[in-house]
Formats: sequence, structure tokens, C-alpha cells
Amino acid sequence: MHYRFFEEPDFEVLQDLEHRLLPHLAEEEHRTGLAALRFYSRSGHSFLAEDEAGAHGFLLAQPVWQGDRATVLITRAVADAPDVLTGLLNALVKSAYDAAAYEVALLADPERDPHLLEAAAAAGLREDGRRLFARVLGSRGAEGATRGVLG
Repeated sequence: MHYRFFEEPDFEVLQDLEHRLLPHLAEEEHRTGLAALRFYSRSGHSFLAEDEAGAHGFLLAQPVWQGDRATVLITRAVADAPDVLTGLLNALVKSAYDAAAYEVALLADPERDPHLLEAAAAAGLREDGRRLFARVLGSRGAEGATRGVLG
């Protein structure tokens, strides 16, 4: 398996993968719109996993400046096999370290992808017990939506 940064010619593949691997998501929960992919392709921390048979997964991440340090925040990691997820996370950890961003954070939804927690542990990421509190503003918020924030 080869893990590499993705570019604009890969966008359609990423969109197809997300829809195939996460078919239950509402449209507003998808993270592979053109604007998002253009942003993540420049982040230096987003990867595509592929081999000679094609694409098998991807990871979307961005550095978030905390004022005194950077944290690389993973907002989407999907793959068609647990070992591909682990490989993507390992590629991200290396890119974060190489960029002197010594913190990596993953927003994981175990119901969405039960293999993600296993892959995160295999890549050295540990759960810290915190929960995400979210409020969606505008018309989605008026409907009571909270899904799709960061993930």
C-alpha cells in the first residue's frame, strides 16, 4: 500500500470513496466537497491510500494553531480495511512529527466506523475521555442538528 498526499486529479476518487464507504451519511456530513478537498490538499497532512488496484482510503487533517503549539486535527479517516486505516494514521503521525506539530487529535465516531478506534490504537493514538459538545447555527441548528460538526 502506498500513502501519499492527494491532488486535484484525485478529488473524484475521494468523493466516490467517501460515498461508498460511508453511505449512511447525510449529504451535509460529507467532507469531500470541492472546497474542502482543495483546502485539505494543501494542508500537508491529508493522505490517499492506494495500490495497483486503486484507492482504498483517505484521511483529511489540518494543523490547528493553539497559540503556542500546533495540533494536527484529523476530521475524516476512512478505508476499506483496518490495516489501511492504520497505515493512513501512521503516515499522518509521521507528517505531523516532521512538521514539528507534536500533537495529533482524532475526532472518531465508533458507530460510524468501528475499525477506526482499533486503527487509532495501533497507530499510538489514545482516547482521552473527552466528548465533543456542538451547536449548529442557522437552519440546520433550528432543526436540532448536531451531526457533521468536525466529522
